Amino acid sequence: MKTKLLFLAILLATSFQFVNAQCSRSGTFVQSDPMYSISGTANITFTTSGAKNVIFESDFATVQGADLRVYLSKTDDIATTGSDAIQISSQLINDDGGIGGPGVSPITGMMTFPIDSNIELNDYDYVVIQCIAINERWGHVTLGSTGGPDCFVLSVDENTLNQAVSLYPNPANEKFEVRNDNQFPLSIALYDILGNKVKSVENSQLKKQTFSLSGLNSGVYLVEIKSGDQRIVKKLIKS
Repeated sequence: MKTKLLFLAILLATSFQFVNAQCSRSGTFVQSDPMYSISGTANITFTTSGAKNVIFESDFATVQGADLRVYLSKTDDIATTGSDAIQISSQLINDDGGIGGPGVSPITGMMTFPIDSNIELNDYDYVVIQCIAINERWGHVTLGSTGGPDCFVLSVDENTLNQAVSLYPNPANEKFEVRNDNQFPLSIALYDILGNKVKSVENSQLKKQTFSLSGLNSGVYLVEIKSGDQRIVKKLIKS
């Protein structure tokens, strides 16, 4: 029993970690022109839930400008060949902002800009703020190396598996499916709250692997999914 409870605790911890773990690349804003004051830190953050964001931290501050936009870029200037810049924001303004120009209606505080989950954490090295109206760079951040205490669980392969495999429906009643659109070879095991393995299948490459829940009590179950050296754990609720 102690062994099962320990195993269950490890599964629960892993499940929690995959839901909440994150790592990021961060840097400090560099002012591009003496007229356009800008300061603070920014980062691009990646989580195993699939969410990816560019975040300006609470110390961010700049002056208002005519139509400021935020970009991810492979170079520190979006006009440079090979920047492959992606616009990730609409116009930056405060609630009482406007487009008064340098020194008018400063923009301050934390801001979050969701980005496409297909963007890889290491593809872009810069966050750039560009003034569209005059086609001038306001400032930029050079993103440092990937860092954070949870990055060891956030490899691209693990994130790909986590996003490619899903449970449906959840909560479930009589049965549920493990959806595997990329048809990875999966080993799947279902555990009850006491750590007992109640269902399993090896090397399934079906797009929809169905499991019956008939005869099982209502409650929380954990689904352990492995593919090669990758492993994720998802929570399933039987209603």
